[in-house]
Amino acid sequence: MDIANKTWTCISNNPVKSIILVGVLVRLLVAVLYQHITLYPDSDGYIFLADKLLTLDLSGYEGQRSPGYPLLLIIGNSVFGAVFIQAVIGICTTIVFYRTLLLLNIKDKPALIISLILTCYLPVIFFEMAILTESVTLFVITSIFYVYFNIIFKEERRLSFFWLVLLSLYLVLIKPFYIFLPILLFFFLSFRKMVDKGHIGKYLLLLLLPLITYLGWSYVNKLNTGYFVPTTYYGFNLAQNCVSFAENTSVEYREIGEVYAKYRDNRISDKEEAMVIWEACPEMEAKTGLSFSDLSNLLYDYSVTTIKMNPLAYLKQVSVSWMDFWKTSFYWEPYSFGVPQANEFIGYIAFAERILLQLVKALFVLLIPYNIICDLRKWRFSPQLIISVVVLSASILQALMTYGTNSRFSFPFELLIIVSVVLNMRQYINKEKPHVE
Repeated sequence: MDIANKTWTCISNNPVKSIILVGVLVRLLVAVLYQHITLYPDSDGYIFLADKLLTLDLSGYEGQRSPGYPLLLIIGNSVFGAVFIQAVIGICTTIVFYRTLLLLNIKDKPALIISLILTCYLPVIFFEMAILTESVTLFVITSIFYVYFNIIFKEERRLSFFWLVLLSLYLVLIKPFYIFLPILLFFFLSFRKMVDKGHIGKYLLLLLLPLITYLGWSYVNKLNTGYFVPTTYYGFNLAQNCVSFAENTSVEYREIGEVYAKYRDNRISDKEEAMVIWEACPEMEAKTGLSFSDLSNLLYDYSVTTIKMNPLAYLKQVSVSWMDFWKTSFYWEPYSFGVPQANEFIGYIAFAERILLQLVKALFVLLIPYNIICDLRKWRFSPQLIISVVVLSASILQALMTYGTNSRFSFPFELLIIVSVVLNMRQYINKEKPHVE
């Protein structure tokens, strides 16, 4: 017992160092067992754009990806360098999470215990070992909320606001979908009871700079593809929501609908039904003679027409996408382990961790109406309200826009979901009022 007490005393006296030490050890262990950097179909697009940006030549670029994550690949100078940076970012994310809990008056001991558990969360670590945006997006979104809560609950306004704008701008460069986040945060800041007119002009920077970035990259795509869009995936993404009623379209788009439906019906399993559009893409390109960006534009028009003709089927598909948003993600290649005997052990641990997180996410969903209704009735802007509105908005927007791998959209919000649930639990246990200004 003395050894255990001394160990805990040492850990609790050095919380950040302990998080770093545990984070490094767990990541080293996984790296030794896995010995693999995971590349997915998405990875090629990021690597391609990184190469193009490095040479300052966008010829051949078809507008699929935005430059936020490719810039990190450039800094890393290789996939190995990028994975190393992502591992460092992953540990930093846990530290930011820990400091967020302290900022919101969670006691030191539970804040440290939760943070130490989360720094061992395997799905996060395996995202760090893949060439995907998730680990960076998780860090940026978690940091945005840490800075935002600093602005609200402390007097570190000038420097914090600078970081809030900078992080929001970079988030939009990573994934333009997140343009809604600075917009929501702008309105939350603007409508706080204590705000004065002098701050509104400054807050406009949070709205305008990410929006200019969003529009600026859309203009780059306009120059290279002819379409003013943040990504030329937009038509394919929306078409994924039409998979279950692909053939029920107008005469104008009948050929596209029939090809789409053919690939859907020829699948042995519906497990990957959402990905059918990508299997049908080569035949669609051959039949139409269109480039990728032109085909995406055609698919967008097809999707809008088809959705208008099948509104109930579309809403049903949206509900499926919305439910999928709340699932957990685990991206790995179990048969690529350098130590093959370890994959089953790792799989069991990750499964148990995901079950626990799934319970937390389910509880969060149940608490969303409570957090929103209770706070808005009294015009309070508690952390639970802000997190609930942001995550709920993300869940609805992504469901309206696409179907397939929807849980990846919720991954960057998972630490915030945990923060919100912890605050609700503290409120319930201590019978205290929400932490508000």
